[in-house]
Amino acid sequence: MFQADGVKITVLVENQVDMLLPDQASPLGTDDHCVTRWGLVEHFDNKYLPPQAENGISFLIEAWRGRHTTRVLFDVGLTGTVLRHNMGVFGIDPNSIDHVAISHGHPDHFGGIHGFFDMVDRKIPVATHRDAELARYAMMGDGRMSSVYNSAFTFEQIERSGGVPVVTESSLDLGWGIHTTGEIERNVPFEAAAPPFVPGNPGLYQVGHDGKLRRDEVMDENGLVIDVKDVGLIVLTGCAHAGVVNTIKQSHKIVGEKPVRAVMGGFHLGFPTTPAENVGLTVDALKELDVQTIMPMHCSGNRTHAHLAHDDHYVQPAVGTVLHFGTAQP
Repeated sequence: MFQADGVKITVLVENQVDMLLPDQASPLGTDDHCVTRWGLVEHFDNKYLPPQAENGISFLIEAWRGRHTTRVLFDVGLTGTVLRHNMGVFGIDPNSIDHVAISHGHPDHFGGIHGFFDMVDRKIPVATHRDAELARYAMMGDGRMSSVYNSAFTFEQIERSGGVPVVTESSLDLGWGIHTTGEIERNVPFEAAAPPFVPGNPGLYQVGHDGKLRRDEVMDENGLVIDVKDVGLIVLTGCAHAGVVNTIKQSHKIVGEKPVRAVMGGFHLGFPTTPAENVGLTVDALKELDVQTIMPMHCSGNRTHAHLAHDDHYVQPAVGTVLHFGTAQP
């Protein structure tokens, strides 16, 4: 397998903007990594528009080897409006994207897909799981129902918008050390626990390929793993419905038992139904795996940020955060 010489990861969509966050050096005390911010100067400089936030997530991954670079868009936010705005703010050409990967079929991750294709003038592949388009329902604790809330994400609609659906349960090699995880095995006990399925109870539901109603276990979720030469693995999650620790273990199955240099994305620890003790269990597991940079985002919850706030390995997320790993871009 090929490795990237270096990678640059830009947070395009996230739940918050924070102009007061400082740049950060590597917690390892080395020069293999740094975090830069769209900060106070940029927010106050009238040459720039301020970036926007929304309840969603999107990363731009730029990985290079020698003089060649691959650009992957991982998730596209909720509305497409924020993605379009922020790509303009950060000077990113939508036509430079080589591949799109959608972590799973929930609107805060796929919602900007049609808006994205409004900005491009060529066909671009879109990788996702075959279950991502299955009809989904959400029943709230007070009885309200959100019916087929993923209706805008069918493979036919993606194709009509200009995408090329790549539908697989397997890992895909997207170039220069970037891989989707494929369907994630769920072996970590505290990440796999779920109450018995009782139709009519509050929760998330999905209609399977066999036409039967089932609990929505979000089996369509994919993560992304980037193998960077002399650095290690960078693991990205969408919402981590499968569990962030399970996602790391799945990444090891794809590219081998290499050090995990960083993990970032939604950790699924802020959901009301997620046991509070899972925060500590997750952080302990990440430390056991010797993860050097931890950036919980989106659905990770305030408890997670509070738990990690004074940890040297913690990076607070915000739109416009850029993480650099490995050699400099040519």
